[in-house]
Amino acid sequence: MSGVSISEQMGAMALIDELRHSQTEIQKHLDLPKHRKAVAERIREFYKARGVEVEDTLVEQGVRNYFATRLTYEAPVLNWRDRLLAPLYINRNGLLKQTLIWTPIMLWSFYAWGQVFESFGEAQLHYAQSELNNALVLAETQPQQVLRLQQQIDVLAGEIAATQLGSASRMLEQARRMLEKASRLTPIKLSPHTVTVQSRSQDLDRVLAAKRSLKKDAAALEAVQARLDDVSRLLAADQKRVALMSGQSWRTVSRTSPEVTVAAAKARAALDQADTLGVAAGVTAVAQLDELIEQNSLSPSYQLALDDAREAVRKMNLSQADQPAFKVLFSSVQQAIDAADATSAARGLKDIERLKAFAATSLTLNVVSRTGEKSMVERNYDPTGGKTWYLLTEATDAAGNVVPVPITSRETGEKRYAPIFGVRVSRATYQEVKNDKLADGHVDNRRMGSKDANSLTLKFLKGRASAKPDYILEW
Repeated sequence: MSGVSISEQMGAMALIDELRHSQTEIQKHLDLPKHRKAVAERIREFYKARGVEVEDTLVEQGVRNYFATRLTYEAPVLNWRDRLLAPLYINRNGLLKQTLIWTPIMLWSFYAWGQVFESFGEAQLHYAQSELNNALVLAETQPQQVLRLQQQIDVLAGEIAATQLGSASRMLEQARRMLEKASRLTPIKLSPHTVTVQSRSQDLDRVLAAKRSLKKDAAALEAVQARLDDVSRLLAADQKRVALMSGQSWRTVSRTSPEVTVAAAKARAALDQADTLGVAAGVTAVAQLDELIEQNSLSPSYQLALDDAREAVRKMNLSQADQPAFKVLFSSVQQAIDAADATSAARGLKDIERLKAFAATSLTLNVVSRTGEKSMVERNYDPTGGKTWYLLTEATDAAGNVVPVPITSRETGEKRYAPIFGVRVSRATYQEVKNDKLADGHVDNRRMGSKDANSLTLKFLKGRASAKPDYILEW
């Protein structure tokens, strides 16, 4: 044992004591109820030795509360500065990283916004200059507009004097007063100059105030122009009324149609009160008068067209046999004109023109000979057993165009223009044409006759048909 030094012995014993103490503490915590009970018993003995009476429940509660909070940590209460700095300190590494990332971004953003504000300032500068220039243009043009309106008033005054229309005079006087009031508006003085950065704000305020005043003046002048336009419309309506009542149609219908006279009086009254009732009412009344006159009369152009058609037909030198066809149409149109029947008159004039065009054209009459089309028709009339024969014929002009021919059907009495019609022929002629077509599918001898220019009479070749054959329109 002499080889063991005292320092080694003391060091080992210190370690053993520490381990033993740790083991004791561990045992205390592993057997906490027993340890609490021992502590409580010792406390009772302590109070008892000193003559202090303490209830067991208080001792138990105190020991239990002590051991309940003995191993817990209660953080100290921090002031506002510590609460602010503590998270920053704890998260300092993350904050440093974020700072390195966001600092360049923020710097670039500040620079970009600086450029934006600079551009905005330039735009504001240009806007102020543009507004100044526009205001100067308005200020220059308004005196010219006032002068032009005054000249228009003078012209209208002369026209009104010739019509003696009271409402127009009153409306013109209103426009004159409105123009005088607009001319007295206080002008805004602006001088042309270059807007600078320093004067931009002040110049813009002055220009905007000037533009508001100028727009107000412009609105007043526009109101004057609108009033003068109403006067012009009123005068135009009155001129139309006068023209209607001085025409040939008025002299006719005013004697036969009382409602037209009433409408004329209403139109005059509406025009006389246009300054209170409105110009539109007067214009509408004149339009209604025009429509009523048109409904109760025919335009002289109908009579003129009829006279022209008569003269054109006269120059054709038609035969006595052809003239009755036109005379019937002339009489029908004249009756329509006298009866103020515009629809019938217009339709009759169209019929005359069509018959006139047909009469003026020279035509060739041929048997129809086309693949898939009939060239002839045989009629069987039961129960009599009678038969008739027809060759289907068409008329062509010099250019080879098929021209419809006015035909009256023997069977139905219908009369119409037909491009193809049946001409009654003898049985021998019918059989001849039939054999011709059966030979090769075509009719070689197609010629049926002709019609001379300036004639309505169809002339048929001798041996083909009679001079005045029967016709049919259906087969």
